[in-house]
Amino acid sequence: KRMGIVFVEYKVFPEKREAYLSRIRELMKNASGVQLYEGSDQPNLFVEIWHDCDAAQYRELKRLRREPGSAWAEIADFVPGGASRIHIWHFDRTL
Repeated sequence: KRMGIVFVEYKVFPEKREAYLSRIRELMKNASGVQLYEGSDQPNLFVEIWHDCDAAQYRELKRLRREPGSAWAEIADFVPGGASRIHIWHFDRTL
């Protein structure tokens, strides 16, 4: 089973930043192996890094972002352009 990381990248509306941070904190309480970063030179650009994810876990993370009613799908409400502007990539460990 090949393990890797998942990057989830998106920009949030400046006026929704505090509400976003409150919601993502709640979601992250029940998630393990995830860290949140904000762009040093690009305020409101966020990257979630999910550690130790295999291909199946990646597909599940992606599905939850698009499933109506999923708590993780709510993040799209904070993103200009909605869910289509949330970028998700999986990277396998190579070395």
